[in-house]
Amino acid sequence: MLSLTFFSLQISLFEQPSVIKIQPLQSLKHKHNSKTRTINYQKNATNSHCFSRKTTCSASHFHESSDVFSFEDNPDADSEDTPSVSQCVDSNLLAVWLQSCNSVQQIKRVHAVVLKSLRDSVTYVDNNLISAYAKFGKLNEARKVFGKMFHRNVVSWTAMMNGYLRFGYDDEALRLFSGSIKNGIRANTNMFVCLMNLCSRRLDFELGKQIHACILKGKRTNLIVDSAVLHFYAQFGDLSSAFCAFDGMSERDVISWTTMITACSQQGQGEEAFLMFSQMLSGGFLPNEFTACSVLKACGEQKALRFGRQLHGAIVKKMYKDDVFIGTSLVDMYAKCGEVLDSRQVFDEMSDRNTATWTSIIAGYAREGLGEEAISLFRVMKRRKIFANNLTIVSILKACGMIEAFQLGKEVHAQIIKNSIQTNPYIGSTLVWFYCKSGEFPIASKILQQMPLRDVVSWTAIISGYACLGHESEALNFLKDMLEEGVEPNSYTYSSVLKACAKLEDVSHGKLIHSSVKKTTALSNVFVGSALINMYAKCGYILEASQVFDSLPERNLFTWKSMIVGYARNGLCQEALKLMYQMEAEGIEVDDYILTTVYNACGDIEWDVEFSSRYCLQSS
Repeated sequence: MLSLTFFSLQISLFEQPSVIKIQPLQSLKHKHNSKTRTINYQKNATNSHCFSRKTTCSASHFHESSDVFSFEDNPDADSEDTPSVSQCVDSNLLAVWLQSCNSVQQIKRVHAVVLKSLRDSVTYVDNNLISAYAKFGKLNEARKVFGKMFHRNVVSWTAMMNGYLRFGYDDEALRLFSGSIKNGIRANTNMFVCLMNLCSRRLDFELGKQIHACILKGKRTNLIVDSAVLHFYAQFGDLSSAFCAFDGMSERDVISWTTMITACSQQGQGEEAFLMFSQMLSGGFLPNEFTACSVLKACGEQKALRFGRQLHGAIVKKMYKDDVFIGTSLVDMYAKCGEVLDSRQVFDEMSDRNTATWTSIIAGYAREGLGEEAISLFRVMKRRKIFANNLTIVSILKACGMIEAFQLGKEVHAQIIKNSIQTNPYIGSTLVWFYCKSGEFPIASKILQQMPLRDVVSWTAIISGYACLGHESEALNFLKDMLEEGVEPNSYTYSSVLKACAKLEDVSHGKLIHSSVKKTTALSNVFVGSALINMYAKCGYILEASQVFDSLPERNLFTWKSMIVGYARNGLCQEALKLMYQMEAEGIEVDDYILTTVYNACGDIEWDVEFSSRYCLQSS
C-alpha cells in the first residue's frame, strides 16, 4: 500500500481572496471625485466568466462581489437638477458597476444609467448586463438585452448560454448554440467550457466528443478548457478518454488532478486513484478538500484502512478539521472498513453534521449487523428533524430486517408510501428484502410487481429472500420470470438460485444454471464457484464438483468446506482428508465444522496433525 510522506506539510487553504471594492457612489453631483474611487480586482484563473470589457484596468475574470454597491445615498440621482449622466460616467465604469452589483435592484439602477448615458448600444456593456441579470436568474431581462443588441459577439452568446445552463435550461442553451453557429460565431475558450458543461449536463456523449474534436482541431486548449473536457469524460465513466485528455494537458492544477482521482474512485479503480494521488503529491500539488474526499472514498471501497488512517492524520486533522464533507468521508471510510468505533468517534467529534453524515454512520452500523445502534441513531436523527434521504431509508430498513424490528420497518414503509418514493429501485428492492426477511412473502411479491423498473437488484432480492427461508421452488420460478423479462442475472442471483437447487437436490436445474454461468464472467466469482461445488456435491455429482473446484482462480473458506464436506458425505474419506491437509498447507484453518462433519461421515478416520505440519512444509 502506498504511504503518504507529507506529514509536515504547511498549507494555508481558504485564504480570504481580495474582491472588487468600489467606494459607494455618494452622489452623481460629485462627478469630479470619481477618480478617487479605489478598485481592487480579484484574479482567478480557474473561473471562466462570460463577459468582458474594453479597459486596461480590468482583470480578465471577475468574481461575484460581496461588497454592497448602492445608490441609496442619492435616491434622486435621476432628478432634473442632476447634471447629465453621460458627463459623470463612461462605458468602462458602467461595466465595472455591473460586475459589482449584488442585487437585481442594483442592476436595474445601473441599467437605467446605461440607457440614459449611452446613446447607442455598446457591446461589452450589454454583455455585462446579460451576465449580471443571468447571475440572479433574471433570464427574461437578460434575453431582452441580448435581443436588442446591435452587435453580438462570442461573449454575448456565451454569456446568455451560461445563464440558461446555470439555471437548468439546457435545451434553450443548446438552441442558442445552434443560433450562434448560424450567425457565424466562432467559439472561443469560454464558449467551449460552456459547451462541454452543457454536454455533461445533458449526458450527450456524442455531441461532447464532437465539441472536443473541434477544440483539438482549433487548438483552443487551456487549463480551464482541458479541465472541462476531463470532467465531461469522467461524468460518463470513460476513464480511457479521460486519461488520454489528461496525459495531453500541457498544464495541470489541483482541479485537474482531483477530477482524475475522483473519476477513478467513482469507477471502483481505487488502486489507480491512490497512484494518481501519489503522483499529484510528487508533482508538488497540494490536495484540497475535494481531493481528500475522493481518496477517502477509495480507501473505503478498497478497505484500505491503513492508507485511510495515514490520510486522516496527515491532512485532515491539520487542514480540514471542521469541514463537514471531510468529516462525513471519514465516517464513511471507517464504517466501510468495519471500524464502527472509529467511525462513531469521528461522528461524535464533528461540530456540524448533514444528512450524509448521519446516513454514513447508520449504514455502517447496519452493515456490521448492529441494528439496535442504527435504529437508535435514526430515532435521534428524527427528533432533530434532520432530513432522511433514500440511502438513509435503505440503511434503516436493512437494520430493521437484521434485528427483526418489523413494526418499525412497517412504519418506515408507511412514510415511504406517504412521500411517494416506493418506486425508487433501491428502496423498492430493500422493501422486497425486508418483507421476505419478515416472512411476509405476498407483500414482498406485491411490491416487486408494483415497481415500474425491476432491475437485477430487485429480482435478486426476492429470489434470495425466498431461497433463504425455505421457498426454493418459488425462488426458481422468480428466476424464470426474471429471464423472461430480459433481466440478466448477476453473481448474487446465480449464488442464490444455486443454493436453492442444492436444497432441492435439483441437479437438472443446477446444470442449466451452470451452462448460463459459463457464458458470463460470473464463473470466476468465488461465491458462484462455491455455490456450484456445494450444489453438485449435495446432489452426489462429486466429479463435477471437483472439476469446478480445480478450475476456480480464487477460493475462500466456504469453497474448501463445500468440497471437503462433499467428499466426506459421498464416502470419499481419503480425498477429504487429503484436501484438509492441502487446505491447511495454504494457510486456511480447518474449523470444527469441517472436522466434525468428516469424523461423522468417515467414522474412525484420524486427523494426523503432525502429518499435516509435514505436508505444509513440503508444500511450501
